[in-house]
Amino acid sequence: MVIFKNAKNPLVIAAFICAVVIYSGSISIKSRKHFNSIIFPSDIIFMKGKVVSNPVKSSQTQSYLFKFKPEFVRTSNGIVSTCSGIIPVMIDSSMVEAYFPGKLYSGVRKKGVLICEDGALAELSGRTGTDDIFFANNGCSQGFPCTPVGKVAHVRALFRVQFRRLMYAWGAAGGFLLALLSGIREYTEQQTADAFKNAGLSHILALSGMHLSIFSGFAFYTGYSMWGKRTAQIFQICAVLLFVWFAGFSPSLIRALFCSISSMLLSLCGIKKISMISVLCATFLCHIIVAPADCMNAAFMLSYGAMGGILFFGELINGKLSYIFPCCISSCFSASTAAQIFTAPVSLKLFGTFFPGGIIASVVVSPLITIFIYMGLLFILLCLFFPMCVVSAGIVLNSVYSVIKIVVSVFSYIPGIAIHI
Repeated sequence: MVIFKNAKNPLVIAAFICAVVIYSGSISIKSRKHFNSIIFPSDIIFMKGKVVSNPVKSSQTQSYLFKFKPEFVRTSNGIVSTCSGIIPVMIDSSMVEAYFPGKLYSGVRKKGVLICEDGALAELSGRTGTDDIFFANNGCSQGFPCTPVGKVAHVRALFRVQFRRLMYAWGAAGGFLLALLSGIREYTEQQTADAFKNAGLSHILALSGMHLSIFSGFAFYTGYSMWGKRTAQIFQICAVLLFVWFAGFSPSLIRALFCSISSMLLSLCGIKKISMISVLCATFLCHIIVAPADCMNAAFMLSYGAMGGILFFGELINGKLSYIFPCCISSCFSASTAAQIFTAPVSLKLFGTFFPGGIIASVVVSPLITIFIYMGLLFILLCLFFPMCVVSAGIVLNSVYSVIKIVVSVFSYIPGIAIHI
């Protein structure tokens, strides 16, 4: 059994000890970028600084939440103070979506328009509410810093806006593809998002190793057909870095990036037998050193838990199922089952729910999602060179998307397990 083979692996032992210490509550994990100022957060009504994360839209309030790094803050009495750290900001959707296709608001100028992308400068007015979240009711964009990093951030913001416009032209299928390739969910149908959640397939909409591996494979085979294996590996690394830069550094995507880059670099150095368990454990240790606050994030725990379950128990489960099912089915089913070994307890603890139907649903839906993403990537390249193909590409993508919706909706009727801890 793989878990016993690695019992003496120092990386596995170190990762296990760290996980026990962290999640047993023996130590308190604090963010290194906690917001600090001589002014009480409740007195702050104005701040100027930089957006340092992608905005995430709340399905309940329809507002956006993002991280903001202010240079200085001000009170209603005119008291100004410099500050350090990062503060979460909640802002009205009309201010963020003013530049988005199909989401224009006539009264948005009264509140201000924000370019709400990582690296953008902005001024915000509002108040600080519960949990030290700043609720902005007015805002003003200040462009991007006139530095090399600022110019790169500006290019990224423009690319993300243009990508939204292309996906918007493909309707509902484009909105779904937009979520799969960039993590932007503003155009994903709410009914579809709910169906994925009830089917136990929320991980498919969250950018993770599956999306990165698909993009990585697409880049490798494209580079291999043009330049050969050695150059294709370098092209693959560059493509993976470009994808994560474009999509944003979420905890699950950081895990996938570290594992992927480590494996590719080891392969590029001529190391054939790569222990993915060692790579995962090394990634875990590096991640909690670089960003310790991430370890309390649900995406962090579910991502490492799923990958750990697959690596530790996938081979064992596959060996049992291979006597019953064909190889392709048993491998998919074993990976889905093994992933749930660690993620199911986490889901029950954090959300109080667990959807066992997701084990079977992943086996059926994941191949469809893979086909859909590959088709989307091919159509994006095709439409860049032949814009007249946008309409026909949209028709094909929407047909595949309809099949995915039907399949997911069927699995969404499988009842879940609810436990209140």
